[in-house]
Amino acid sequence: MQSTDGEVLFKKGLEAFAHGDTLSALSYFEKTINIERSPAVCSYYALCIAKERGQVSNAISLCNEAIQKEPGNSLHYLNLGKVYLVDNNKEEAIKTFRAGLDYETNPLIVDELNKLGPRKPPILPFLERSNPINRYLGIMFRTKKWLKLLSILISLLLAVTFVSLILHLYSEKPEMPSPTLKVKPVVPLPSSEVKPEIPPSTPEVRPATPSPTPEVKHKEPSPPSEVKHQVAPPPPKVKHDMHTLELTTKDTTWIVITIDDSEPKEMLLQQGDRVKWSAKNVFSLKIGNAGGIKLVFDGKEIGPLGEEGQVVSLTLPSPVIPTDNTFKKNKETE
Repeated sequence: MQSTDGEVLFKKGLEAFAHGDTLSALSYFEKTINIERSPAVCSYYALCIAKERGQVSNAISLCNEAIQKEPGNSLHYLNLGKVYLVDNNKEEAIKTFRAGLDYETNPLIVDELNKLGPRKPPILPFLERSNPINRYLGIMFRTKKWLKLLSILISLLLAVTFVSLILHLYSEKPEMPSPTLKVKPVVPLPSSEVKPEIPPSTPEVRPATPSPTPEVKHKEPSPPSEVKHQVAPPPPKVKHDMHTLELTTKDTTWIVITIDDSEPKEMLLQQGDRVKWSAKNVFSLKIGNAGGIKLVFDGKEIGPLGEEGQVVSLTLPSPVIPTDNTFKKNKETE
C-alpha cells in the first residue's frame, strides 16, 4: 500500500488488533475499507465484524474475496479459520488452516491447530481419513448415532462379499487341455549286403631331411618412452541457486514481502514469531517496525535495520556487500 490516509488507518487497526482491542480495530478497518479495498483490509475487517457484530456470512464472503485475490497468502486462511471458530464450525476451521499451510509455514496457523487439539481417529482405521467411506460414515455418526452399528455391519458385509468374489473368480479358471502327441510307427530299414573291408596299403616311409637352423637376429632395445602424467581437472564449483531469508520478531510488526516475481504478501507478526522463506533471485521487503525484527540472509545476520516504529524498505541480495554492521536500505516516511 502507498503512504496514504488508508495506510495510516490500517496500521492503527493492526496495532489495536494485536493488543486485543477488536472493537477499536473494527473502527479503523471500517474507515480503511471505504478508502482502499485491499485483500489484507478485507481479511482483517471480516474477522472483526464476525467477533463484534456476529456477521459470520458476510465475514466469510470477505475472506474468500481476499483469498481469490491472493491465493498464496496464508494470512487470509488464518483469518477465515478464526471466523469459522467464531461460528463454532471446528471442522471447516481445521480444513481452512491446513489449506493455508499448503502454501507456506505460518506459525500463527500452527498455534491455532495446536489449540484445537488432536482429531478423532477415523471410523475405519484400515482406510485413510480422506477416503469417501470414512468421510460419509463420519457425517452419519455426527447426525444419527443409531446408524453406527448398522453402517459397520454393512461395511463388513461389503468387504467380505468383495473378497469372496475375487477368490471365486480366480478359482474357476478353466484348465487348458494338453495336446496329444501322435506316435508314428517305426518302419524297419531294408537289410544291406555286408562287404568285406579292404585294409589300406601301408605307405612308404622316407627318411626326413634335417631342416637348416634359422639364424637368430638380436633386436636392439627400443628407447624407453616418456611417461606423461595426466593432471586431473579441478572439481566443479558448487553454485548455490537458492537464497534463504529468516525473520525473527522482537516486537509486533507488519511486513509486506515479494519473492522473485510473485505477488506481494502482507502479514502481521507477533513478538517471538519466526518465519523462513527461500527464493531463486531476490527478496523485496517493506517493514513497519524496523527496530522490532532480526533478519538472517543466507546464514548471515543483517542489521541494524532502523529504529523502533520506523518503516523501511529493502531488497536482498543487495548489490553492495554490508560491512561493519552497516546495511544500505531505502527509508520511507509515513
